[in-house]
Amino acid sequence: MSKDLLLNTGNILSLSEIKLKAGRTSEEELIEALNIALKNSESQENFNVINGSEIINSGGGDRKELKITVKIFMPSADPDLLQDSINRTLETLQIESIETLILAYGEAKNEDTELESLKKLWPILEENEACGKLLSVGLSNVDTDVFMKLYEWAIIKPTVVQISLATCCVVPPNLQTFTQQHDIQLLTHNDPYQVLSEKSLTELFGDKAVSKWVAKYQVHVKCRGVLSSKGYLVNLENP
Repeated sequence: MSKDLLLNTGNILSLSEIKLKAGRTSEEELIEALNIALKNSESQENFNVINGSEIINSGGGDRKELKITVKIFMPSADPDLLQDSINRTLETLQIESIETLILAYGEAKNEDTELESLKKLWPILEENEACGKLLSVGLSNVDTDVFMKLYEWAIIKPTVVQISLATCCVVPPNLQTFTQQHDIQLLTHNDPYQVLSEKSLTELFGDKAVSKWVAKYQVHVKCRGVLSSKGYLVNLENP
């Protein structure tokens, strides 16, 4: 029987092994954090959850002073898995809402199949924003035409769009115009399309492991703009 594993790196800013290394990609950072979490859990023979070090550290301050951003990488267009990722992220971080959630799905290709897949996933984000679990929602790794079509189709509109610095040195003019017209925040990022590649997944957990989703979270102290916590949650199925 396959085991459902939830791996929590904890706040990687508190890990000296990671802090000392600069210039790493998000995947390299994640892999190193996972190796540390796995090493710390070697004594657990039958674990379902691997916990890293302490995560959100508000210093005993008010939750209202924190801004939490979560980026969820979805390898498949499965609405149930997307909902599960939101629920388990909220539970793990011990919070009731997320200020901004970014959905990363697809490879920014202008394909009808990608638009249809996003139309399967987007209603989950709409439902969670409507009930107050998400305060704003956005997309990453999406073709400009696909983004504009989804925006027009959506009931609750994306307020953020991320484009990759690796594949787009210049912001497409039509995307820039569209975001300005609709008051959409346009951001850049350097994450890969899937932050945990199949090769890395196999090296860490064997060739039968299947990634369900990965959540990358960042916690900022609003008044100071300081990054206080950063970490990853990885959900996978492993025989």
